[in-house]
Amino acid sequence: MFGFNRLSIQSKMILLLLLVALSALAVMAWIGYVTGKSSLEKSVQNQLKGIQVAKTTALKTRLESLRDQVVSMSDSSIVLEGMKSFAKAYDDLEQASLSPEQSQQVQDFYTKTFIPKLKEHITTEPLVEQYIPSNPISNYLQYHYVAANPHPYESKSLLIDAPGDMSSYRAIHEQLHPSFARAAKIFGFEDILLIDSRNLNIVYSYAKTSEFATSLETGPYSNTKLARKARELQSAQDRDAYKIADFEAYRPSLGLPMAFALSPIFDGSKIIGILALQFPVDSFNLLMTGGGKWREEGLGETGECYLVGPDLTMRSRSRFMMTNPKSFLSELREMNVPPPIVNQIEKQGNVLGVLPVETKPAREALNGESGIMEDYDYRRKKVISAYGPIELDSLRWGVLAEIDADEAYGPIRSFGRKVLMTACAMALLSSLLALLFSNWMIRPLRQLIEGARRLGSGETDVQVPVATKDEFGELGTVFNNMSRSIKTQTDKLEQQIRENEELLGSILPASAIAQRREGDERASQQFTDVSVFFAELIGLEDFSREAGESRALSVLGDLIGSLDEAAEKFGIEKVKTIGGAYLAVCGLSVTRPDHARRMAQFAQEVVRIVAHSHRDFKAELNVAIGINSGPVVGGVVGRRKFLYDLWGDTVTIAKKLAVGKGASSIRVTQSVRDRIGDQFQLEGPVQIELEGRSPIEAWQVST
Repeated sequence: MFGFNRLSIQSKMILLLLLVALSALAVMAWIGYVTGKSSLEKSVQNQLKGIQVAKTTALKTRLESLRDQVVSMSDSSIVLEGMKSFAKAYDDLEQASLSPEQSQQVQDFYTKTFIPKLKEHITTEPLVEQYIPSNPISNYLQYHYVAANPHPYESKSLLIDAPGDMSSYRAIHEQLHPSFARAAKIFGFEDILLIDSRNLNIVYSYAKTSEFATSLETGPYSNTKLARKARELQSAQDRDAYKIADFEAYRPSLGLPMAFALSPIFDGSKIIGILALQFPVDSFNLLMTGGGKWREEGLGETGECYLVGPDLTMRSRSRFMMTNPKSFLSELREMNVPPPIVNQIEKQGNVLGVLPVETKPAREALNGESGIMEDYDYRRKKVISAYGPIELDSLRWGVLAEIDADEAYGPIRSFGRKVLMTACAMALLSSLLALLFSNWMIRPLRQLIEGARRLGSGETDVQVPVATKDEFGELGTVFNNMSRSIKTQTDKLEQQIRENEELLGSILPASAIAQRREGDERASQQFTDVSVFFAELIGLEDFSREAGESRALSVLGDLIGSLDEAAEKFGIEKVKTIGGAYLAVCGLSVTRPDHARRMAQFAQEVVRIVAHSHRDFKAELNVAIGINSGPVVGGVVGRRKFLYDLWGDTVTIAKKLAVGKGASSIRVTQSVRDRIGDQFQLEGPVQIELEGRSPIEAWQVST
């Protein structure tokens, strides 16, 4: 054995010639494995694609059926008669009033029944004042048909006759409500709404939930998807028009996800109302989940088929939430899914409209593409995903059929093991003696290969045993010395990189850091569409004179730190601060289609932070803020001591807007106003004078 260790590699290679006889066997085994693997993979993918296509077809049929139902019902005589009768009866209640005791009963319904039930399914704290109707007609009808309704909130539809209602509405309701109730039960609708097209008043509701008798134009639910689709149909000219309001956390249904199908109601050639049918959610989920029979549908132990909405959230139930909710919620928390999302899923008992599915197959499907690929699903598990779109009206969902890759390719691995075992058995029978000798020879090489593999994968503290004095032994000694040297140099390099990264990250945006890594020292770049924020603290100099410069600097540092935290929360990048001035941008390093909205929200948060300085620091400070959207140029200024700055009219105008005295203010330009629309309360416009250029119009954002 000692003499064998002294043999040269050339001598040891003679033993490897014994393996030549096995080459033909290895090639044949490999061809068989590759061919079988390809066939099995194709079979799995075809099966998954077939399930996805079948589900898409069935769902499309269901949606088209829902479309046909809402269009045909809106054209029926019972709906036309109901719309005219309920609208007239609603208008006749203009002089209706309630006694103080009755009004109190309406308030008690919201404070003691509705709000507590709503809290069970949402994570925020609802304000009861937002929901109590202020319109006398709404108050009157909600008292008689909701607050005084003796049935539980989920069963208010059981009331047919409201004995306390002395108006004509009572007789019409008693006559028509049973017909609408029968339609709801036959077709499985959660609710049927009749909406007056003149003012979007909900003049009839089968379910009698909290939106009944309110206005979708001005009422508490005017910002829902239902209200937006109803507004789109107000001026419809086609009696066969329809709209689909996608799933949302619908407050009248206690925050549970709901969707609607809408169609106009015509009296002759004139539109008089809108019919809204609340989706039969359970039937859609039953279709996608197969009634819980995933295994029977060919999806095995980990497969499922689900829907994804335009906002990249689930539109159907998750198999894993249905089969083991506690384990699924724990898994989401371990994945660092934001707590509000997990809490909302736990409260409402499902993932509809809440759980994000930000995967490549989902995005491809929502872009109208179909296909199959390997990717990571919303659980961050590797899956085989067959995807495709489903469209109706302006609604587009993604349909995804997925199964864990480990399970899908289990038969392939099993087949591979069988091929390998057969080949090994035949090789053992033909060359057992040669394998014994080759094992002695290859052992040092295997150790070196394993050491090199570990070293290549990032392990730097790698040493291989040296048991021989031949070329392998010498190579092992050289390898160990090299490994120790690499470890020393790597440790020094990693320390230096960490220090450089931390320094760069505190000075430059991520996009500028990436450019400098690519060799662009100035990191100059044109950004075509961003939102720029400029704020100037008001009263800082007065506070400095009163409290002293050291105290003022400390307070300023705390305020800037709070603004930095708020900026990070809203996805805003700070550019620089000079004294009491703060320059920030949104949409620079990360493209954000809603950068204007984020910036407006950030500005409101800045006003609140500065307002708290009165309490926290006894400092009478205010802030003037200017926001503008448009193109900018960003780049690094300086060589040895450098900072990042922005240039362009967009920045200049934002700075000009950030002026003022007295109370805090937020001013935005026309471009920002166009982007945020009616999401914020705006006042204006006012004319802002700019030196050397024409005045511009600006709007004040309510703080």
